[in-house]
Amino acid sequence: MRPIAFFLIFGTLCAGTFAAPHVGILTWIWIALMSPQQYVWGSAEGVPFNLIQVVVTLAAWGISKEPKRIPEGASTVLLGLFICWITLTTVTALSPDMAWTAWQRDIKNMALGIAVAGLMTNKVRLHAVIWTVVLSLGYFGIKGGLFTVVTGGGGRVVGEAGALGDNNNLALALCMTLPLINYLRLHSERFIIRLGLSAGMTLTAIAVLGTYSRGGLLGLLAMAAFLWSKSRRKLLLGLCGAAVLAGGFTIMPDRWFQRMDTIQSGEEDGSFQGRVTAWKFAINVALARPLVGGGFGASETASVFNRYSEQYLPHGRAAHSIYFQTLGDHGFVGLILYLCLLGAAWHQGSQITRQVASRPDLSWAADLASMIKVSFAAFMVAGAALSMAYYDLVYLLIGALIAIRGIIRQEVPAGAARVVMARPLADGGLMKGSNRRAS
Repeated sequence: MRPIAFFLIFGTLCAGTFAAPHVGILTWIWIALMSPQQYVWGSAEGVPFNLIQVVVTLAAWGISKEPKRIPEGASTVLLGLFICWITLTTVTALSPDMAWTAWQRDIKNMALGIAVAGLMTNKVRLHAVIWTVVLSLGYFGIKGGLFTVVTGGGGRVVGEAGALGDNNNLALALCMTLPLINYLRLHSERFIIRLGLSAGMTLTAIAVLGTYSRGGLLGLLAMAAFLWSKSRRKLLLGLCGAAVLAGGFTIMPDRWFQRMDTIQSGEEDGSFQGRVTAWKFAINVALARPLVGGGFGASETASVFNRYSEQYLPHGRAAHSIYFQTLGDHGFVGLILYLCLLGAAWHQGSQITRQVASRPDLSWAADLASMIKVSFAAFMVAGAALSMAYYDLVYLLIGALIAIRGIIRQEVPAGAARVVMARPLADGGLMKGSNRRAS
């Protein structure tokens, strides 16, 4: 019965995509981030729902009357260059079979960013994107937070399958989701919805602690610090954040604190030393092949890993860092493009908040751009120890920033925007003179 219900829902959404291609984007996000098919057994097992939705959405977009032009800008150019470069490094990869498999998986993530940039052409559509992300990943946050509270932190929170099956990856995804929940809280008119989103943020933060991920804890602290720096009500937000963290720490058992203490003793921690070994491999393969690196999956192929590693292993090892992952996979050129892409997205977020500073009606754009920057702060800190350089949500948010830029170009005449510093709003908002109610 469950597979039939899922097939009916999925089939209806696919059909709806041809009538409204942006519906396909929302379905694509749902399938990619939450993987609802993992809760279906039997005839649905092994069906490539994500690939089907990608093809359906792009086909529907192609035959529709929707605009086909992606808003121009540095992020758009750099994303295109990065896609071209990783395709070249896949052609020259040291482990071709693994590289092409990874390319087919990861190129869909970047295509999602492009599709969001091209199809989400107004505020309503972008809000739908953020709601879909929050509902898809917030499910794991609320579920994990409740599990942590009920078990007193005795059990480890992990995802169900796919990229989020690893507890560290799930922690990073939840850290990136928290600012997006806050954005929806700021822009929800109904008190009951704001209250529910606040509860969701609390449980999601506790779920990050429940993953026992040290990188997740660092990402959570970095996200919280950056969110606090953007708030006008620093004292109130600081007290609320401290109360949530204090409550979370109270729940966690002694073994959680023992694990977190190893952050300060990396030289004695075997897990950290394994990461150092993987990082040295990335440097060695990049020095040997500075332009193209080893290609996707080089570090996870035993024969390639042992050729460039200083330590023999009977199997390969994951890169355990978005930066060393990109360096080892795509060489110094790939790493530079990747860092420039992240930097351009960050700069674009700042540029958006300045550009609409004198437009209260566009306060949502400034707030969303600001919260996306907070998500990137968590990603860039926690990602330093995780192999998530090609995670869907990163490229989706880059696409969202490009889409926002395109929308405000239509709303703000060229040269009319005043470049002024925005006055922070309550709880992470950034707009000066916003017409919305502060919570």
